[in-house]
Amino acid sequence: VENLWVANADGSNPRAISKDTRTNDRPQIMVSPTWTPDGQYVIVSKSRPPEPGTFGLFMYHRDGGTGVRIGPAPPPPPGPDAQGPPPAPPTNKLGAVSSPDGRFIYYAQRTGTFTYNAQFPLWQVYRHDRETGDVSQVTNARGSAMRPLISPDGKWLVYGTRHKTETGLRVRSIETGAERWLIYPVTRDDQESLSSRDTLPGYDFTPDVQALILPIGGTIH
Repeated sequence: VENLWVANADGSNPRAISKDTRTNDRPQIMVSPTWTPDGQYVIVSKSRPPEPGTFGLFMYHRDGGTGVRIGPAPPPPPGPDAQGPPPAPPTNKLGAVSSPDGRFIYYAQRTGTFTYNAQFPLWQVYRHDRETGDVSQVTNARGSAMRPLISPDGKWLVYGTRHKTETGLRVRSIETGAERWLIYPVTRDDQESLSSRDTLPGYDFTPDVQALILPIGGTIH
C-alpha cells in the first residue's frame, strides 16, 4: 500500500505522514501531492478500495494523522439485490493545487475511469471553496483541461489540454477569464488511460511568476 511521505529538502529524514494499512483488494494509490501555502498540510489524490478505482482528494497534516477528505465521498456501490436504475458513475479527481491565499483548491475532474472509445472532453478544471464547501466548474475545454496550476501571485491559471494530436498548456487570467496558448506542444497527456499517475507530469512556476519549469520529452525545460 502506498502512503504519503515527507523529507527534508536534501532528502534526509524521510518519514510517513499517512499510515494507511494494506487493502484486501487492489493496492491503494496516492498521486500528485502538493503543499498548502502555509506549509502545514499536504493535499493528495488517493484511490483506495472499496471505492471503484476513482481518486478522491485528501488533506494530511505534515506531522501525520488520519487525514480528511475534501468534498463528499462517493456513494457506496449498490448491493446485489438493489432495485432501480444503476447509480451514476463516481467522480474522479486528480492534480489538486491550492490558491495562494489557501481558500480555493483547483483540481481536474472527470466522471468514472477508463472507458473504450472515450469521447472528448473527459476532464475539466473545478474549484472547491474551503470556506463554503461550494464547487464550481472553471473550464469548458474541448480537448479536456488537466493538471491545473495557479501562479504564486494568484493571477493566472495554467492547464493542459489536447489540441489535434498533441498536448499543450493554456494560460487563463483568473480575473478576466481571457485565455491564450502558453506552450505547444508539451509531453503527451495520459487522459485516455486509467491515469494512475495523473494525466500530465508535474510542473511549476518560478517564484517571480516569469517562467515555468516543466519536463518535455524527458528533459527539464
